[in-house]
Amino acid sequence: MEQGTDTTHFNLTRWFSLLSFISISLITAVSAFLLSQFLTDNILKRDANLAMEFVQSNLHSVNASAYFESESREKNKALLEPFFERIVAMPEVVRSNVYNHEGEILWSNDARFIGHRFSPNPHLDMALTGELAVSSGTAGKPGKGEHIFDEEVAFFSEIYIPIWNESNDKVMGVVEVYKTPLTLFHAIKRGNLLIGLNGIFGGIFLYISLFWIVRRAGLLIQNQQARLVSAETMAAIGLMSSAVAHGIRNPLASIRSSAEVALEEHQLISYKSASTEIIEQADRLEDWIRELLTYARPTQTKFSLAKIDDMIRLALASLEHEINDQKITLTLDLEDSPQMLLDEPLLTHAIMNLVNNAMDAMPDGGLISIQSRTIQKSNLMEIIVKDTGSGIAAEKLDQVLKPFFTIKSKGLGVGLSLTQHIVERHGGTIHLASQEGKGTTVTLQIPIQR
Repeated sequence: MEQGTDTTHFNLTRWFSLLSFISISLITAVSAFLLSQFLTDNILKRDANLAMEFVQSNLHSVNASAYFESESREKNKALLEPFFERIVAMPEVVRSNVYNHEGEILWSNDARFIGHRFSPNPHLDMALTGELAVSSGTAGKPGKGEHIFDEEVAFFSEIYIPIWNESNDKVMGVVEVYKTPLTLFHAIKRGNLLIGLNGIFGGIFLYISLFWIVRRAGLLIQNQQARLVSAETMAAIGLMSSAVAHGIRNPLASIRSSAEVALEEHQLISYKSASTEIIEQADRLEDWIRELLTYARPTQTKFSLAKIDDMIRLALASLEHEINDQKITLTLDLEDSPQMLLDEPLLTHAIMNLVNNAMDAMPDGGLISIQSRTIQKSNLMEIIVKDTGSGIAAEKLDQVLKPFFTIKSKGLGVGLSLTQHIVERHGGTIHLASQEGKGTTVTLQIPIQR
């Protein structure tokens, strides 16, 4: 099965960031709107109930229901008109209309409206069924024919108060009161602003919190997928390397032995040159097979007490001949490290890989500096290997830790990947920094486990 060719890959973070933003925005906007409407309606209804209690109690005391009967209207007019005018004189009231049960205006403090019907008027219809009706608006946006004011008002409420007969079984008419409750209006405005701000900041907080959780989950899933792919790759490499080692090593040993015999028995320069080349290439193939087996073998990590600086010196001692032959200048700045629980053979091999890579980047000689130090704050031991070689191009830097990727003319491309596996087995990390033409710095950070 090919890796990395799945076109149905689902990007959890990207889809969540988009869909959650849309969902939270919609929910926040709808919730803020509904709460705002609820707040406005309840405040206006409370104010309307107070007005209804005042009007109904006073009209009942003077038998106002008779005013709505045509034969008694003129007789009660003189009694009730002063009361209607007192309603208009109440604070914040700008107009009052009195309707009969057919929706005709019997009285208004604005004579233009007397005798008119304004329909459709659902709030008036509701009041004529016996229910208190209240609505609000602005003079600049008239919603009904009677919304005519002598001056512009920022906000008004209209209250339709049903008037019952003496036995309270029939609605005789409706008193409509227009108010400009500016104090109430500012209170509603502040409440709506608080609801809006609460919705915005609450939505932002919720989005950030959920995004952080999903982002971490997405990274964890990606990491687990990478580990799963790595495990599957390692299993495949293990099978392949075992087959390669079994099938090639014996013939390769025979080829090398034959070349050694030819080198000893034949004195001709051409024979010696060919035999030497065969031996070198056979050794090169053997090194590749050994490196492949080391990389693929599911080695059990065996920890024991060891010191990082001793392991660095051991690795350099194994490579001393190659370092001298290649005219490499080596500088060491090694701290007397503490005793740590380490897999000494594996970690020594990892350090040798780093030094070998540095040497390969400097075929004509150069400088390799190795430093070890303790980072007390993070409880880490740090190993830094720096060279002055050819460096790595920026676009390739993210790929060099992948198995079988190499920028060298020879090699399998498993050295750095193997080093990463070894360091990760110790709970550590590897970091690369490089600039093409100026060298590479590799930093290993390993937790100090005493």
